[in-house]
Amino acid sequence: MQIVLNSKFFNHLSVENLGETTKNLGYDGLGVCLRLNHPIDPNTALTELPSTTRIWEQQGLIYPLATAPADLNPPDDRAESLFAACAESGIPRLKIGFWRFESNDDYWQLFDRARKALDGFIALSRRYQVQTCYQAHSGPCLGSNISGLMYLLKEFDPQEVGAYPDLGHLELDGEDWPMGLSMMGNCLTVVGLKDVCYSQRLENSASICLSSFVKVGAGIVDWENRLADLHKSNFNGPLTVPTEYQYYSSSWLC
Repeated sequence: MQIVLNSKFFNHLSVENLGETTKNLGYDGLGVCLRLNHPIDPNTALTELPSTTRIWEQQGLIYPLATAPADLNPPDDRAESLFAACAESGIPRLKIGFWRFESNDDYWQLFDRARKALDGFIALSRRYQVQTCYQAHSGPCLGSNISGLMYLLKEFDPQEVGAYPDLGHLELDGEDWPMGLSMMGNCLTVVGLKDVCYSQRLENSASICLSSFVKVGAGIVDWENRLADLHKSNFNGPLTVPTEYQYYSSSWLC
């Protein structure tokens, strides 16, 4: 397994500095965000991304994953352009956004729209040999845990669309981890390494419990057993570190 840095919170760095920073921090490579106000603009990725990955390769880095804008959906022309850019650059996976449930939504209509959109993404995966990735994300998202994720991806070819669980999100909305691993089987392609903690705060004289992402090892994720289970499952894909966290105080319940 190789550990890669998600570039989301390093968008202020140039391509070269991003690679140098990643290398100096001890990561094997990068999961690059193809978004506005990032080193690689999604509108110009087809021309910029191949030369960028050559720079990172010269710096001794791998680049097993790219992240698309959250609002990307076929038949948006950007979708084909990003899959083509990844194929040209040797990036084997593209993580897409989420389908969020709003309070007035009809769940099954939203589900049908998501499946139809996945058909479009998978057609691009087949054409460009770049796997679509969908993340299990806590909250009102389709696929908020592994059960929901695998129902969403049911009957699709795992070579064309893969499951991307995140251990921090699964602590919030997930299920038993060995059971989740069994559910994903060969659909598992990437694992996110977030950690999460709960804090008590006062609002209107009432104590409420809130969750926040924290530095790996500072939260409630059982890293020793989670990673041991991954090892036993023979998973050899990338582990991504989003660096999306806050430092906790003594009032947090970790």
